Amino acid sequence: MNPIDDDTLQAYVDGELDAPDIARIDAALMHDDVLARRVRQARAVRAQVQAAFDPVLEEPVPARLSALLQPPSPQAAMPVTPRVLPVGGHGIGTTRRRATRRWFVPGAALAASVALLAVGLWWSRSGEMVRMQGGQSFAAGALTRALDKALASEPDANAPVAIGLSFRSADGQICRTFVLRSPPVRAGLACHGDAGWSLPVLSAATPSEGGELRQAASALPPAVQAAVDARLRGDVFNAQQERAARDTGWR
Repeated sequence: MNPIDDDTLQAYVDGELDAPDIARIDAALMHDDVLARRVRQARAVRAQVQAAFDPVLEEPVPARLSALLQPPSPQAAMPVTPRVLPVGGHGIGTTRRRATRRWFVPGAALAASVALLAVGLWWSRSGEMVRMQGGQSFAAGALTRALDKALASEPDANAPVAIGLSFRSADGQICRTFVLRSPPVRAGLACHGDAGWSLPVLSAATPSEGGELRQAASALPPAVQAAVDARLRGDVFNAQQERAARDTGWR
């Protein structure tokens, strides 16, 4: 049984462990392929989250929303009841750990609030193009309409969504790459299934030197390109195959 739990492994990926624990995991990685795969997956997820939300977090937060993150006034603070330590010093370590945890939980809650705020800001600015279902992201609104109807062979420079590659993945689903043109610009991969267009990856897109967006079918962000490479079997659709796939409901 692998003695390294998920929390410890995530702390390792986030660079939050001390030197002895880092050395222990480094040594385990040298002969544990399962552990190495878990580390690669955790790092890939971390990279996708950073690529998707770092530009959003860098944008100024509207005053009405930033007010929600302000600490409560002193008058509203809850009174703190002092903890009486047992005679003889027993339980001191436990008390300190609990005190540390009481400080950590508000910090974690604040970080979670900022992350949720970033997601909310991006969703609202993208015209609600993403929805959540069963813990998974799916296309919504204008993104769904573009994935259902738009053809890469008939680009529309004024459309909010630019469609790139279309192909059939190894599991039989039809997948399409896309770029969301409204700032903050995003590129992603969508795969069609019974529940709609799932979004296995969404990442920041890079404008060209001239300021215009690059073609949706070229210069994909690394996270999106990796997702395409992992699923692509055979060739991407040509214009005729893309149109035929649309006419049959992307089945």
